[in-house]
Amino acid sequence: MALEIIIILFVIISIIISFGIGANDETMATVYGSKTIKMKELLILATILSILGAVLLGSAVSKTVGKDLFSFEIEYSMVLTVLISTAIWLILSSAFGLPISTTHATIGAIIGVGILLGGPIGVNWPKILEMGMWWLLSPIIGYFVTYYAYKLIHKTLTPKLTGFKSYERSEKFFSYMLLAVICWTAFSRAGNDCSNAVGIVIGVGIAVDLNILLFITGLSLASGLVILGRGVIKSVGTITELHPSTAFAAQIPIAVILFFGTILGIPLSGSHMLVASLVGLAKARRAPTRKGMWKIVSVWLLTFPIAAILSIILYFPINYFI
Repeated sequence: MALEIIIILFVIISIIISFGIGANDETMATVYGSKTIKMKELLILATILSILGAVLLGSAVSKTVGKDLFSFEIEYSMVLTVLISTAIWLILSSAFGLPISTTHATIGAIIGVGILLGGPIGVNWPKILEMGMWWLLSPIIGYFVTYYAYKLIHKTLTPKLTGFKSYERSEKFFSYMLLAVICWTAFSRAGNDCSNAVGIVIGVGIAVDLNILLFITGLSLASGLVILGRGVIKSVGTITELHPSTAFAAQIPIAVILFFGTILGIPLSGSHMLVASLVGLAKARRAPTRKGMWKIVSVWLLTFPIAAILSIILYFPINYFI
């Protein structure tokens, strides 16, 4: 197959994955759940931040995903396999309103192809284990930081509120704080997530301008969020009852971890951190969580093996045509 056609295929599938990432992006869920701003305003804000985050922060994590995970030279058929496998699982999950980790889907597909072609040593296990440590720690940190952040706010602020008007002023203040933290989170999240669409393309060494590719990715992220993202936002935003103050407590650890992880080139799961933070918030408030949490956790656990199996199955027909 001609190189020009391969490049066009890579870009098209990267756009599809970016669209799917946007459709599965629940970053704005706490703003929606706390009724801080309306859905229309939320989507406009997310669109701007998706493009800016992808362009300004996307290169570091993209290079990690593209160059550091295989232990042998990457071929075009491998790139297409990883992209298509990720896209299929991402779009299926989004269609059912289930938040998954696009990062885990991409890495699962890379592991499947790597083992298929190179055996147990076909994948850079030390690098994957290093990322795995962050995947494990980040939701745990999110859970406990949110738990104690809520306790701190509740202990220091609530006794000072003297009536309904005082409570309203307090919540209005936290709504501004929440918006600032959400913007920071969405900016970092776009930079981290776009790596799942363009990282593996960079790794194969095709001469595609990275900045242009990141801009297209950011635009696709925003499109997916606007067109299909409402379902996942509503699903995660109603895990537990939210107010601006409680949503702020849940969002703080996510914003900090995602920003520094993105700067350091570490692919992270914003989905896992947010859900863990909301569960931590529910526990701190002794409030119930929405029914159906088991579905979210089940999809998390299934993402790695399903993406890996998809990549193994799809490699052979893709390799035949490439």
